[in-house]
Amino acid sequence: MIEFEAFTDAQLERFRHYQDVSFAVLEEVRAQIEPGATERDATRWAMKAFRREGADRYFHLPVALFGERTALPEPWDTASFFPTDRVLEAGEPVLLDASPIFEGFVVDTSMCFNSEPSAAHDGAMADDLTYRDSILDAVRAGATFREIALTVDADMSARGDRNCHGLHPEAVLGHRAVLLDDLDELPPADPNGFDATVLGWFITGIGAAIEHSSPSPTWNDRPTSDHEPAPGLWAVEPHIGRGDIGVKWEELLVIEATDAYWLSDDVPHLR
Repeated sequence: MIEFEAFTDAQLERFRHYQDVSFAVLEEVRAQIEPGATERDATRWAMKAFRREGADRYFHLPVALFGERTALPEPWDTASFFPTDRVLEAGEPVLLDASPIFEGFVVDTSMCFNSEPSAAHDGAMADDLTYRDSILDAVRAGATFREIALTVDADMSARGDRNCHGLHPEAVLGHRAVLLDDLDELPPADPNGFDATVLGWFITGIGAAIEHSSPSPTWNDRPTSDHEPAPGLWAVEPHIGRGDIGVKWEELLVIEATDAYWLSDDVPHLR
């Protein structure tokens, strides 16, 4: 029911199209966010826009984090990602994340910005963007997923930043992007959180990786990621915490048997 590798050029083009659509929705929401808006406002705007664009279910619901919550302050768990009534104040950072599913194509995108010009936010984002080159170079060089994640972790710590993706579910630096087929056979979408079919597939894959040392659908610094980069599509999301500022980008990386490349270079964080 789920495809996770050996995508055709036509399928990759559709992934690229839907990634563009997801980023466009996040940019639309960004334009609506002003001081006085709440995280719940932002996620509601995102849900309406994704529904309008044809998203019928989500790997996870849209996330909007304001102010210090962009840096995932302790205590933090998966439930902390759900939107709150936190009001955005002038000069505070914003982080948006969404993983909509369009006609079975699962994409995952993130963007961040500051509600006013901020050299501190710009500097943190510039440092986070260095991983876009270093991660790609390491994948092409054949480093294991675990080695890459540990290198990113160590680099953040050496600079005095917090590794916030360590607080993502499964501590993911990245995870597979997949394609649901046999859409008519899928159970109804759950509007309250993770899509049951996709989540179940990930849980099964993580369990198999632990028990049988098979490649995991998640990419982190754990032993289950101690293998060469696995072919397929991977949503990559390095997340820096610097004081009360959190910055993150997320987009799809194509890994093939002999090469790797970003699915698109026309993404908001490069403009």
